[in-house]
Amino acid sequence: MMKIFGGNQMKIIKLIALTTFLTLASTQSLASDDDWKSIAEKKVSYKSETDTVNPITSSNYSHIKIKCTHGTVNLKKIKVVMNNGEEKVFDNLGVLTKGMSSRSLSLPDKNDAKLDKIKLEYESVGSTALSMAGVTEKAEVEILAKKAKKED
Repeated sequence: MMKIFGGNQMKIIKLIALTTFLTLASTQSLASDDDWKSIAEKKVSYKSETDTVNPITSSNYSHIKIKCTHGTVNLKKIKVVMNNGEEKVFDNLGVLTKGMSSRSLSLPDKNDAKLDKIKLEYESVGSTALSMAGVTEKAEVEILAKKAKKED
């Protein structure tokens, strides 16, 4: 009998089924979208990678979140680096499909530090074989930030 799916292909199919279920069952953030500003975008390939993204503006941000705008991506880890050298790592952010966002991530706020760069460790879900089935080879993510409130 001919083998239709290999082990990795079954894992990908199960992951796609799980992300579809999570998409249907997920709830949206209660914060207004007006509070969030796009500060960077990144196209990610279907292999596991770590990329560094620099925000388009340097400002005091209190929170960031990652939004998937195309495809499916498994966010393994995010490291934020502030302009004063302080770093913070966020693990286990999960699988995002088009339209989904990560949870809101609090940034370090010591000494009026500004966000310098973001290191994304991810795995985009897709392959050239799956592209024929309508699954995109690359995912696109947008990094959104919420400005820190000034204290009087």
